Amino acid sequence: MRVFILALDGLEYNLVVKWNLKYLMQKRYGYFHVNSKYFHRKVSVPYTPVIWATFITGREPGEHGVREKWTYGRGWDFIKRLPIIRHIKGKRRIVWKLGIKPRIVSRRDLRSPTLFDLINPSVAVNVPAYNDLTEYHTRLANALMKGLVEFEQEIWNIHWERRRATLSALKKKTSWKLFMTYFDLADLAGHLYFVRQPEKLQHTYLELNSLAWELRKVIPDNTIFLIVSDHGMQPSEDGVSGEHSPRAFWSLNVEEKWAPTDFTDFFHKIIEWTKQD
Repeated sequence: MRVFILALDGLEYNLVVKWNLKYLMQKRYGYFHVNSKYFHRKVSVPYTPVIWATFITGREPGEHGVREKWTYGRGWDFIKRLPIIRHIKGKRRIVWKLGIKPRIVSRRDLRSPTLFDLINPSVAVNVPAYNDLTEYHTRLANALMKGLVEFEQEIWNIHWERRRATLSALKKKTSWKLFMTYFDLADLAGHLYFVRQPEKLQHTYLELNSLAWELRKVIPDNTIFLIVSDHGMQPSEDGVSGEHSPRAFWSLNVEEKWAPTDFTDFFHKIIEWTKQD
């Protein structure tokens, strides 16, 4: 059986239910509490790269090798954490002059095989901790430096590009058993709009509901359609923006007794589904 995974970073369960987004809820849906082992080491909120690395490997955060979003490579990351190096001022400038610049973590940084290695054929479109998303994050960072208006526009530019890339991959690659695609619109919009502009946040959720509907139309029949988030969103303590909530949304288009309780639960279940006729 084929499995299609729509990964929606930061999709909040309470908002999906509040706005009755049926294409996101599907036949079965719910959420589970994100364990603190998936939290950022310095900020007590769920941390995206660690979570998606667990999702695609089935391994605990201490096993798969992903600790941060940005990396200089395993060797340089180890060196910069050494006590003797940690306190050297200007070390980043020195490393950059050597031509070594940071990038977003990807498959080369994982210590464990992924779903895409074990299920063939498979397709991964913009999947965190697997595909190299450095260009996307650099674009967002550059846009933010210009101002919030430019940042907001770039969020939507990237979303439409990812939408087109997903639909294009579905047209070109038709023999897959596993297809996973990732969008972070709900996360970025949640940080911007959760407190002060809920109408704009609702607009982004309606777009994701429409996206789920369109994807359901074009994927083959008898495909398990799994929607999953790494965390939700809630008001931040400053009362100005949104921050990550510990609610991880999931939904299925089939009547399945199984329900996830942790990110490690998905790995073996997805493999099991793909082995079914």
